Amino acid sequence: MLRLVVILLWLPMVAFAQTYPEPLTDTVSDYANLLPPDAEARVSAALQAGRDETGVHIVLATITAQADYGGTGRFADFATGWFNAWAVGDRDRNDGILILVGTDDRETRIVLGHGYGVIWDGRAQRVIDTAMLPAFRDGVYAKGLEDGVQMAIDQLARPFAAQEIVTEDSGFPQPGFLERYGGWIFGGLFVSFFAWLIFGQQAGRFIARWERCPQCGNRNMYTQREVTIAAEETIGGQGIEHRRCRSCQYDRERHFATPSLAAARKTAANRNTRSGSSSGFGGGSSGGGGASGKW
Repeated sequence: MLRLVVILLWLPMVAFAQTYPEPLTDTVSDYANLLPPDAEARVSAALQAGRDETGVHIVLATITAQADYGGTGRFADFATGWFNAWAVGDRDRNDGILILVGTDDRETRIVLGHGYGVIWDGRAQRVIDTAMLPAFRDGVYAKGLEDGVQMAIDQLARPFAAQEIVTEDSGFPQPGFLERYGGWIFGGLFVSFFAWLIFGQQAGRFIARWERCPQCGNRNMYTQREVTIAAEETIGGQGIEHRRCRSCQYDRERHFATPSLAAARKTAANRNTRSGSSSGFGGGSSGGGGASGKW
């Protein structure tokens, strides 16, 4: 009984010892210095543009380790506490998103506000698995962060704001046939080399049928953005958004502009003034929804 009382008294002390830093901006807080200045400017501009378009507030934060801020438990719980400490997202819609990356913890978490249903946890997992973890495993953090932020805007913020009916993987680049069933296929290769030659031809034809765009009968479209001219202090940037199909090579291009760095800062400052908050956060909260990944 005494031991139980000691534990119950100890838990609040642990929670009290956990502290969260003040945000550096309301878009990117790169405490771990993973982003070069030009990459950070692109990410910040993309997040601001996405927020202006959808109303969804996405925040990126990087740290070395949760232990630096008093965290000792699950990274997911620490990230949820961070989200609520900053109050990410709109208070009424609870549509905020926090992307938190810990380099020494070798873990990342996308925390979703209360407004997202369970289906969005699966979509957040796809963002992590598809855009972030492959780059993190190769030590290319800047690429993983840029790709992850852009995919979060495309596959979380945009469809959520538009109230689209989604599945866990709708709109994402779909894995090919061999990626799904490669283990079974290559296991059979060890049984018979000749069977492999025969099966390889059949598999090739099946892949062609499997990966088709909606125009061909299946939903296999994906969106990819590239910045062609980086934004400067007083000059906006430019980019191209590709809407592509893996099987038929269909490519629909849409040019877009990004604000200058000065304009992005001014927009953020105006938003902060309107919201009555020095950091531009709107009072959102999270119950722990989201997804995690380790590398």
